[in-house]
Amino acid sequence: MDIIEALEWRYAVKKFDPNKKIDEDQLDRILRGLQLTPTSMGLQLMKFMVITDRETRKNITPIAFNQKQVEDCSHLIVLCRKKEVAEEDVSSFVKHTAKTREISIESTTMINYEKMLSGSLNLSIEQQQAWMENQVYIALGNLLTLCAAEGIDTCPMEGFDRKKLDDYLNLESEGYNAVVMCPIGFRSKDDKYSSVKKVRRPLDSLIEKK
Repeated sequence: MDIIEALEWRYAVKKFDPNKKIDEDQLDRILRGLQLTPTSMGLQLMKFMVITDRETRKNITPIAFNQKQVEDCSHLIVLCRKKEVAEEDVSSFVKHTAKTREISIESTTMINYEKMLSGSLNLSIEQQQAWMENQVYIALGNLLTLCAAEGIDTCPMEGFDRKKLDDYLNLESEGYNAVVMCPIGFRSKDDKYSSVKKVRRPLDSLIEKK
């Protein structure tokens, strides 16, 4: 589909067809697209959990206030951020950048680059977390567009108990917190919202040109 047609086509699915599954090629493309999500300074202080096991999703459903999309989708993607920024996050990123771009890690360029990154992240824990959550929402927007372009349905969700989900998925022990979830799959023919007209503000009330 043309990207505008794809965005017109997509909506927040209320009922997935539990018998339809995303094939591995499509899933690989979506995950590759997520990997390419732009983030501040390119640090990607996040993780995406892809949950395919239906029993696991069934257990998460009550944590998401019994929203059945969690259980009936093809795959559940949980978008997480780091709990806080560590020195290792910066140093490992700088090393990876140097290796990828074939620059000596001991060069003045890379030493100054690491100092710049470290200085930019001199924030309180609360500021770090708010900043990292903003990056996760960029990834969510990218995910919704990727899926629409592939003809895959989505339903972004903030409606869940973060603490309970963190505990169930052992995210805290791995240094992460869940921010938002997104079931992906294929809409059910019974989802009445699939035929409802999309409502958006008129362009002239949303966009100002100067």
